[in-house]
Amino acid sequence: MKKRLFAGILCLCLLLGLFPGVASATVLSGMNSKVDYDNTDPNLYTIEIDLVNQIITVYRSATGEIILQSLCTTGNEENPTGSGTFKLGQLKERFGYFVAYGQYAQYWTQVVRGIYIHSVMYDTTDLSSMSRSAYRNLGKNVSHGCVRVLPHIAQWIFYNCPPGTTCNIVRNKAADPALISALKAQIPDYSDYVQPTDDKADPPLVPATVLFDGTPLRTGFSNSRDETLATLSAGDHVLLLQLGDEWCKVRTSGGELGYVKTAYLLCDPDNLTPVVTYEATRKTYVYADMDTDSERLVTIPEGGQPTVYENPKKGWWYGEYDGVVGYMRTKYVEKTTAYAYPQLPTSTVTVTNADGTTSTVTGTAAYVAQGIVANMRALPSSGAESAVIAELSGGTPITILSTTGSWYYCQANGITGYLHNSCVSAQ
Repeated sequence: MKKRLFAGILCLCLLLGLFPGVASATVLSGMNSKVDYDNTDPNLYTIEIDLVNQIITVYRSATGEIILQSLCTTGNEENPTGSGTFKLGQLKERFGYFVAYGQYAQYWTQVVRGIYIHSVMYDTTDLSSMSRSAYRNLGKNVSHGCVRVLPHIAQWIFYNCPPGTTCNIVRNKAADPALISALKAQIPDYSDYVQPTDDKADPPLVPATVLFDGTPLRTGFSNSRDETLATLSAGDHVLLLQLGDEWCKVRTSGGELGYVKTAYLLCDPDNLTPVVTYEATRKTYVYADMDTDSERLVTIPEGGQPTVYENPKKGWWYGEYDGVVGYMRTKYVEKTTAYAYPQLPTSTVTVTNADGTTSTVTGTAAYVAQGIVANMRALPSSGAESAVIAELSGGTPITILSTTGSWYYCQANGITGYLHNSCVSAQ
């Protein structure tokens, strides 16, 4: 477990007694946002979110023992947090940006669809920018639907409640002002709250390639108010910040953030081979200590590539250059991560040209989405003027030759025509 530092009035003894120890940490395989979990058993804990009293409680499932309990913030009247019993989803993010709201939060854990448990808000990724209003609003229903909690609570849930953990959101509890008052007394003044430390590496980003032209990049995926920010093209490269079977949060090569349907992406989250390099952006030095007044052991020329072992303190690397070990300034030694993006799957087919001749054409290999029967049409339209020329069952291999709006010109079973992009999947 990570060390947690709290102000005295946060009831240290109680919290340390309630937070259980763990034997090991594990990264789950597949589409799970690559979190290094302290607990991977979804049946070990049960989460309850009390909408009446604005309280979140984590129980040990087998015994009902309370593991942690704290005030929270749930959805406002316009964006209420729905009640029900849910299994936590796969989407997680260590320190993420809300595309729709322009703020950040730590330790996102998906409950269902676009509803997450996460920390109170931050204006930037600087921990000192934690929102005063969000902090003081714990215990009130003023969020956009997500469940906001203290950062150390969000951190514990992030590492100990994996996908599949039961989360009961209830609105049938009796009002309990005494418990509310007791939990409120455990929250220190804003200026006294100490941010939790975290000795785990950030979850790795997963490189992915966009499979289809016209792929929407959305502000979210939970309701009709989410907007399309941009459309991506086949072959575009993105990095996955959150991974799920249905949706992924991505960052484009241009730095845009948004959500993309997983079926429109090609990635292999269990085989990551990023190459990390360090390069001097100007002449700098290896120092004997983390102090520019300490001895300069060796000069690193502009473009020099030292070996970095660790980041012992903000502003400093510890590593080696030209056989000399010491400290280097992060300001002048830049870290670069190169990702191996997957190549688009292709297939080659023979098509008949307008003049009756044939050509061999290579296109993107894809499939008809599972569980449907797709109509292949003569024109890129679902109107009466566009005849259905074939009915294709789910899983039928297709080759996409070109794109017209939301339609793919493709070939399947030797027939060439148009399929709507909603009927196409990568698998």
